[in-house]
Amino acid sequence: MTPSSGGTDRGQEQGSWRWIISLRACLTMWIPIALISVCHYATMSSHTWLHDVYRRLYYIPIILGAFSYGLKGGLSASLIISLVYAPHAFTHYFVHDPAASIEKFLEMALYNIIGIITGYMAQKERKARFYQEAISARLASTIEEKKLLQDQLIRAGKLKALGELTAGIAHEIKNPLASIQGAAEAIADEIPESSPRRKLVEIQRKEIKRLGETLERFLAFARPNKFFLSEVDLCDLVENVVHLVGPQAAKKSVELIFQCFQTPISVQGDRDQLIQVLVNLVINATEAMPDGGKVHMAIGSYNVGGKTFRVIEVCDEGQGIAKEERERIFDPFHSTKEGGTGLGLSISAKIVEAHGGFMKVREGTDGQGACFSVYLPADAESHSVL
Repeated sequence: MTPSSGGTDRGQEQGSWRWIISLRACLTMWIPIALISVCHYATMSSHTWLHDVYRRLYYIPIILGAFSYGLKGGLSASLIISLVYAPHAFTHYFVHDPAASIEKFLEMALYNIIGIITGYMAQKERKARFYQEAISARLASTIEEKKLLQDQLIRAGKLKALGELTAGIAHEIKNPLASIQGAAEAIADEIPESSPRRKLVEIQRKEIKRLGETLERFLAFARPNKFFLSEVDLCDLVENVVHLVGPQAAKKSVELIFQCFQTPISVQGDRDQLIQVLVNLVINATEAMPDGGKVHMAIGSYNVGGKTFRVIEVCDEGQGIAKEERERIFDPFHSTKEGGTGLGLSISAKIVEAHGGFMKVREGTDGQGACFSVYLPADAESHSVL
């Protein structure tokens, strides 16, 4: 994952001295030291017990500085206190601390000893905590990557098994369908245009053609894709998809919204195959809004399992996808649309996975609609296609 702001602040604290004038340092160290010193200097020498209390109060900002900034915080506080307290302890230009000189000297030495010891122990504890946090982050990243790989392997296994089954079935159907199509063409030649039966023949030819197209989709799902890798600008890619699908979406009162605010974001991939994926997602989004609406598209970067991915997101304002359906949405032959083949998202997921990426679906903003995310590896070496 990307570094948090807290980690950045800690790095700045340890790498510079700007922390000295920070609000935190003022509240925990400098203001308490100033208040105690003012009280100390303003108290008459006759109030011995008050001077004893003020000398002990100096330990509070030392300890707070040590726990806040480690060794440099504890030692800085103890040195400042020593400098501020010394005139009050050993000179008569100000109100004099009535305690014995040896007692005051030992107190000042103890300030610095406590500052060093407490600061060192606090700094050591902080380093150990940061180390444990780093290990936890790496472990979480590894677990996330492992889960991602497991999901990809499970889906790949399903796709392979179903692909082999589909290829076998499609092959068995293809030859008889070709014979039926030939017979239908021969029958069509024997029936004149004026015959009442001509309409039935046309219906027959149309349905045979539809079956052939469905069969081709099955075969496309079963056969491996051929990829031609090149550098693809994702902004240009999405804008191309908007131009392709925009007129069709406008007829359904659907507005496609996309603006590329970032510097060019590129990946290594097959441009035509990626366009096929996005066109399928945008068409699905428009069909999810029969009464019209907006389809929002965005591009960004995200870290998953210690790897950087470029993300293309397509969000609609439809009814959304039930949680139990999201787990199966990319399975072959599983469709949420009436009359759908359930191959569109499966083929899209297969293309993205062949690029070394993956797809996700989540609930839309404010619980409305659905958002499909396409994750493509930023590193060209992560690709599985050649």
